[in-house]
Amino acid sequence: MQDTYQYWPKCSIYQTLQLLQKTRACSRSEYVVETFMTDPQVTLMKPLVACTLSWRALSTLLPSNRKLMLRRLLHNRPKRLSEMFQKASDIPKEGETTSVSHKLFLANGIYYPSSLGVFTLMPQGLRALQKLIKIIDQEMEAVGAEKIQMPTLVPQRLWEKTGRWEAMGSELFRLQDRHQRGYCLGPTHEEIVTELVASQLNFHHRLPIKLYQITKKFRDEPLPHHGFLRSREFEMKDLYTFHATEEDARTTYKEVLQAYENVLNRLQLDFVKAEADTGLIGGSQSHEFHLKCPGIGEDTVYTCNSCGYSGNKEVLEVDIKCPSCSSQDLESYNAIEVGHAFLLGQKYSKPLEAMYRTENQKSRVLEMGCYGLGVSRILQASVEVLSDGKHIRWPRMIAPYQIVIIPQKKGASEARFKEITENLYQALQSVPSLQGEIVIDDRLSITIGRRVVDAKLQGFPYAVVIGNKAVEREDGLEVIDIYADCKSSTDLTVSSVIDYLSQNVKCVS
Repeated sequence: MQDTYQYWPKCSIYQTLQLLQKTRACSRSEYVVETFMTDPQVTLMKPLVACTLSWRALSTLLPSNRKLMLRRLLHNRPKRLSEMFQKASDIPKEGETTSVSHKLFLANGIYYPSSLGVFTLMPQGLRALQKLIKIIDQEMEAVGAEKIQMPTLVPQRLWEKTGRWEAMGSELFRLQDRHQRGYCLGPTHEEIVTELVASQLNFHHRLPIKLYQITKKFRDEPLPHHGFLRSREFEMKDLYTFHATEEDARTTYKEVLQAYENVLNRLQLDFVKAEADTGLIGGSQSHEFHLKCPGIGEDTVYTCNSCGYSGNKEVLEVDIKCPSCSSQDLESYNAIEVGHAFLLGQKYSKPLEAMYRTENQKSRVLEMGCYGLGVSRILQASVEVLSDGKHIRWPRMIAPYQIVIIPQKKGASEARFKEITENLYQALQSVPSLQGEIVIDDRLSITIGRRVVDAKLQGFPYAVVIGNKAVEREDGLEVIDIYADCKSSTDLTVSSVIDYLSQNVKCVS
């Protein structure tokens, strides 16, 4: 107990025993949990309380509260860089066509190539993806969409009804089961969701219906390249909406376009919304969302310098003239498409007999819209446009971890540095907005300078340096804003570090 206590000098043994006595004597489990969640001493006493609190006291709590307290008190083990699984891959040789982000993702173990155009997403890459998904979920919920999960195996019979089984050609991954029934690995799910709605919908008052999923999609790309930017397996968000009238469908169309703008604005990405051709998906109206990328962008977008209208190459290449104002003062640039919206009309609902009944019990065909966001593509494309070519730079909100703590390397006062590091970690963890966002770079054989360079390479937004001054005085800490050209704030106390990071770190709430 004494060994544990030495890391928490602000907490007296008397205060600890007093708190333990309070929890054992109290018969109200809600009060026990409230005490541990709100008592100011708890932040300082977590290890000590975890070591001394009896299992009998824990057993008096409700199961849900017991799990909560155990997670908060016992499972607060620091995350250490040396213990993380990071499998760096071979970087493409000079002369091979590839992207900056692809090289950075391979070199820093964000993903690992399993086969041509197929990748294993590694722990840090998955954390970033999950944060991005959380942002998308929030914006989808804001427009009233409900999340579902549809099957990867899509039956051939549905695609034949809409004519897409043949129209999609060799891009479909096709297969048969043991009964010779045909399927494809879904590149998109209009047919599946339309059949679902057609089987459930009877009355007009259930409309509109807005269903979305975030799941794996598959496309047999002839020449996969640039990692997630052109892969055979990718993560996508697809939303499908069903309406009684075209007017209602257009209203939702505008709402979803705004939701897409919200997602990209929260990521602080410079994007363009462009009018687009409907292509194989079909429909009467379509817009794409692009990130400008002169180097490897595979789409060409035109923007009118007179009225601000934007459209893709398919819309404007025949007559290079702005359809909005007839100006020919157009600027073109390469871009990466990250989102697409379609006003489908009755293209899928009519052949799949997705109907609704009016108040007069008359059957009407549903109006539809579909909306895609390339989730894994956004993940990589954002790094492609933000990075300097040598270092990963994520949108701040989706960086896998926000803060890396870098203590002094091995040498004199090693025990003291360990104490300061552990205390700082626990203090930062106690801030709700920073919980789970901190990593300790415990590779103590490497200099602080080298580890700061590594933090920049790997895309940590902030580094907290514990150098020699931190042992000599309380205001000896340093915070480096890596994304702001490594701007440094020095001579900080622990409370100053907490205040600075609490105000500046941007996390997904």
